[in-house]
Amino acid sequence: MSTNNLIEEHLHSSAHMAKKHIHPKLMKMMELGGMASVFERGEGAYLYDMKGERYLDFLSGGGVHFVGRNHPKVIQAMQDVLSANYPNLAIINASILGGIAAEKLKELMDFPDSKVVFANSGSEATEVALRFARYVTRRRRYLYLDGAFHGRTWGAISVNGWAAMKEGMEPMLPTCTPLPPNDLGALRRELARGDVAGIIMEPVQGMTLIPLDPGYMREAARLCKEHGTLLIADEVQTGFGRCGEWFLSRSYGIKPDIITTSKTISGGHMPVSAVVVSEETYNRVYDKFTSGPFYFSTFAENNLAMAATVATIEALKDIDAPARAQVISQRIRDGVMKLAEKHDVIDRVIGKGLMIGIIFKESEQLALKVQQRVLKVAEPTFFGAAVNVDMYTKQKVIVQVPGPGLNAIKILPPAVTSDADADYFVQALDNTLTSFYKTGPAMALGQSAVKDTIKTVKEALPGIGKKNS
Repeated sequence: MSTNNLIEEHLHSSAHMAKKHIHPKLMKMMELGGMASVFERGEGAYLYDMKGERYLDFLSGGGVHFVGRNHPKVIQAMQDVLSANYPNLAIINASILGGIAAEKLKELMDFPDSKVVFANSGSEATEVALRFARYVTRRRRYLYLDGAFHGRTWGAISVNGWAAMKEGMEPMLPTCTPLPPNDLGALRRELARGDVAGIIMEPVQGMTLIPLDPGYMREAARLCKEHGTLLIADEVQTGFGRCGEWFLSRSYGIKPDIITTSKTISGGHMPVSAVVVSEETYNRVYDKFTSGPFYFSTFAENNLAMAATVATIEALKDIDAPARAQVISQRIRDGVMKLAEKHDVIDRVIGKGLMIGIIFKESEQLALKVQQRVLKVAEPTFFGAAVNVDMYTKQKVIVQVPGPGLNAIKILPPAVTSDADADYFVQALDNTLTSFYKTGPAMALGQSAVKDTIKTVKEALPGIGKKNS
C-alpha cells in the first residue's frame, strides 16, 4: 500500500489513533473545546478540513509556518534533494548543503564572524548554548528572565520563567537565577558577582509577549563583556523577520556570543535549529585538536533539513518578510484597537511585529461581568480560552492561548498574510466578542468544560462546596 493510500484510509480516524496510541490527555482537551477537526490540506495562511471548510491559521503550527504552509519553493527543494539520491548523513564528511545553509543564515543575520552549529529543535539549541557557556567560562550559574520560555528539556526548563513548568522536576540545573525583564539594576547586581556563565533572553518573550527594551539588551551585552559572561539571544520565535527585523538582537546593534533560532527556519517541514556562535566563542569551545566532536547531533545537517532551510530563507527574502510583518502587524493592531472602542473587554494589544497578544479585562456590562467573575473562580484565564475556542469553532480562525495566567489570546500570523486575511481576523474577533455580550463566554467551551467549571465553582464558593464545608 502506498503512503498516500495509507493516509487516505486512516485520515478520518487520525484523532482516534492519536488518542489511542500517542497523547490521550491532549486529545481530550481538544475534544472538550470542540476542536476536533481533521485537516487534509494546508496552503499559505489556510488549513482545509475534510468537509472542505477553510480555516485562517494564525497559530501557524506554533510559529513554524511563517513562510506559509507548503510553500512551493520549499516543497520543490526537498523533492529535488530526494530525487537526486545524494548521500545523506555520511558522518565522515561534510554535509552537502550544510555549508550553504549556514552561509545564507549568517548573511541574513549579518553575523559574518560566526560559526553555525545545527541541531533539531529550539530546546536542543538551548541545551547547546548552555553547555557552551559552561565550558567557555567554567562557571555554573545562569541568569534568565521571569516569564521566559526556552524549551521543554531539562536544561531548558531550568531557565524557563514559569514555576508550573518546573513542577516535579527539582532539583533543576544548578544554579539558575531569575530576573525581572528590563530591570537593569537587578542585572548589574547579579553579573557583578562574577560567577555567571551565561544569561539567556528572548528579545520578545514567547509566552508573555513582553518585548525587551533595546537599551536593556545593549547594556546587557556591554555588562556581559565586562564580567566575562556569555550573552545568549534566544531568537527561536522572533527570528527570520517575524518582528519586523530579520533578527531583533542584531537590529539593536548587538553581537551576542550565541544566537539560537529554530521554528521558521525550515518552512515548517523539517525539525531544524541553529546555534550561531561568535568566532571568539567557537574558538574557546573548540580549543583542542580533539574537541571536534564536542557537540554532534546524528540528524542535524541532513539533506532535507538543509534544503528546506536554504529554500525558506530565499522565500522569505523574496517577499521581504520583515517589511511585510510590519505592515500586517500595524493593520491588525489598528483594527483591534478600533474594536476596543466597541468592546470594553479588550484591555490592550502587546507583543511586537507578528507576535501579537490581545489582553482581556472585566467588562462593565453587568451580565457579562457577572459571568466573567463566576468563571474566574474556576480559572482566571477562562475568558481568553473561550475566545480561543469560539474563534475556532464559529469563526474558523485558529489562534492560541499564551502563557499561564494570561487572560488573552496570541496570534502568530504568517508573512504571507494578506490585507484581506488581517481584516477577516479582526471581523472574526468582533463577531466572537459581540456574541459574548449577548450569551456569555461559558458555552463556547462546550458542555463538558462548563460542567467541570460549575463543579469547580461550587467547591470554591463559601457554603456550597466541600472545600468550605
